[in-house]
Amino acid sequence: MNKLNNPAATFLRENGHASIVSLGCGRWINRIDNHLRLMLELNLTFYAGIDLEAAIDPDAADLFMDADSMNSMLERHYRGRPEDFWKSTKFFPGTPIEELKGMHCAAVVCQRVLPDCRWEEIITSMNPKLVLQEDLHGCERQQLRGQQYVRSWSKIRQYGLKPFRPWPIFPGENNLVLWQRLDFGNEQEGGSKFRWLERLCQSFIG
Repeated sequence: MNKLNNPAATFLRENGHASIVSLGCGRWINRIDNHLRLMLELNLTFYAGIDLEAAIDPDAADLFMDADSMNSMLERHYRGRPEDFWKSTKFFPGTPIEELKGMHCAAVVCQRVLPDCRWEEIITSMNPKLVLQEDLHGCERQQLRGQQYVRSWSKIRQYGLKPFRPWPIFPGENNLVLWQRLDFGNEQEGGSKFRWLERLCQSFIG
């Protein structure tokens, strides 16, 4: 399919600046608590799910890990009409990730990425402010270090991101990675007295 005729590329060309994009979202949309937190914290309008699967649908039973908290968040954000969230969701089945190269967006999510799926070049071409990778055990980690992105621990805390299925063998292993574009600043971080230490860690770890 030519990218010009790709509905996902057309959508992102018009709305990417206001969208969080879940790459390889799978047949069923589930456990999107952190995705929703990022979407609302960044004041984005759209949640886009993209996959090669022939169909993409929400998994009503497992949409959220903490349904009460997420529904309360939606209730506040949509002023008593949490169902309006579904007007903001756009799903694009049958779409190769490779055809999104150069289509800008505000944030990217990679969840349970299959082994050998290397999307670094595509992700960086989309120029997102933040890239969230989660549920990483046995999955492919995208390495964005040295490509104008650094790992951010402060934004994990700031946005209240909560890992699921952490591996207890390694203390502090959170089963998620949040990458921050270097020019995506934060006034709160700038005022932290330990900001210099985080910058030093970022320079070594990513």
